[in-house]
Amino acid sequence: MKISSITRAVSALLAMMALGAHAQVTISGAIDTSLETVNTGDPGGKRTNVGGNTATGSRVVFSTREDLGGGLSAFSRFELGLRPESGDMLPGANAFFGRTTIVGIESQAWGQVSMGRTGTPLVPFLNQTDFGSIGYYGNNGSISQNIDARVSNGIFYQSPSMGGITVRAMASAPQNATEPLDLNSMRGLGAYYSKGKLNLAAAHQTKVTRTATGTNLAVDDQTETGIGGRYNFGWVTVNAGLYKIEQVSPIASRDRAIPSDNTTSYWLGAVFPVGKSGRLGLQMGETKGDRKVAGLDPKGTTMAAYYNHSLSKRTSLYVNYARVDNNAASMVSLIPAAYYARLRPTVNGSDPSAFALGIIHTF
Repeated sequence: MKISSITRAVSALLAMMALGAHAQVTISGAIDTSLETVNTGDPGGKRTNVGGNTATGSRVVFSTREDLGGGLSAFSRFELGLRPESGDMLPGANAFFGRTTIVGIESQAWGQVSMGRTGTPLVPFLNQTDFGSIGYYGNNGSISQNIDARVSNGIFYQSPSMGGITVRAMASAPQNATEPLDLNSMRGLGAYYSKGKLNLAAAHQTKVTRTATGTNLAVDDQTETGIGGRYNFGWVTVNAGLYKIEQVSPIASRDRAIPSDNTTSYWLGAVFPVGKSGRLGLQMGETKGDRKVAGLDPKGTTMAAYYNHSLSKRTSLYVNYARVDNNAASMVSLIPAAYYARLRPTVNGSDPSAFALGIIHTF
């Protein structure tokens, strides 16, 4: 871990301790570490290593809540994302408290309003339609590939449950000092139903994106939409989802995983209880693009399985295997719970795969 990373982390923790002198701070989190054999599918792409964040994101969570009276309360939440195999912070925008940093007010009657950085409305949709709550190699975040999962400079609203229905809305404030001023600003809306054995979820969000390079500052809305659900039959829980993204950015600036203006992803999964302590998850999905390469429509098919065995309420062991079969026009990646650990092929038709043995401890 770099010295600057240590300094920043210690400073953040000291700030939380100072906050704790005035309000009760609850500390929770999870550590997920695994032994993995992974392969990008490219020549020389196979390796075995100790990894992390395969089944869930390793994190330390600080949360506070204060009763203001009259059914109102103030709250805050800070999530420090970690790489347990090295002790370092997450890379990129999710480093330090980049997973979630919010503060807000909650009303029992009207819901909660918060500001800061946290998940977009598509995150609850993914959670409610995946075989592992966006965990394990081959989860639905891996199948959908392009999702904008977190947003900064945001204002967030979550309604109370209304007959099992919860609504979330989000808008991010523009931060650019030069034109186009609203670049990368986002808006989103989601609705989620949970009652008894049934869960349903739908979400839609837009992001202001450049449509050209160089001096052309034209922008347009990139749109993402997801819909799906799950049902618990007792002996099996079945989940399914559909996600579509319409991209407007220049082709050269896009993720090269799958050539597409309009990408469609869908998945179907099942989780079987095994005795009192185990569960077996199976999932299959497909990612399809609409820009032909050598006469082919790009397509990647993802197949995944895991077995999780609980040793206690806080500790479990797991085994996970997943693979993507890409056709000759596609380079769809294989992603675990942590996006930074993405297995990214560099050659069309390469088939990434992963096998992991891991342990999760929550606190």
